[in-house]
Amino acid sequence: MKNKSLIDNIETYGKNGKDKDNLIKYLEGEKLSINQAVKAKCYDCNGYYADGKTDCKVKHCPLYPWMPYGEVKKNRIKAEVSDEKKKAFVERIRMAKLSPKPLSQ
Repeated sequence: MKNKSLIDNIETYGKNGKDKDNLIKYLEGEKLSINQAVKAKCYDCNGYYADGKTDCKVKHCPLYPWMPYGEVKKNRIKAEVSDEKKKAFVERIRMAKLSPKPLSQ
């Protein structure tokens, strides 16, 4: 296996968790979702979270806005959805469930 020594190093020194599992999956050739890939890269870049899951404070990193831990996560702006839009969404889901034909054709 191409990444065997790197995977062994991660398993020996890395903190356990999903981020570790995602990085190992990637190194073994499996595909990751965007979210899994960001978390795996943060895990890798932060020395396998040897010092704990903290904000890396690398603000020039293009992945920093999606850093899974620390201050950046606390300060994310959450999208606000109006009650009208929520009701419309629920109605579309209800209609889709009642529809006998597939939505995409």
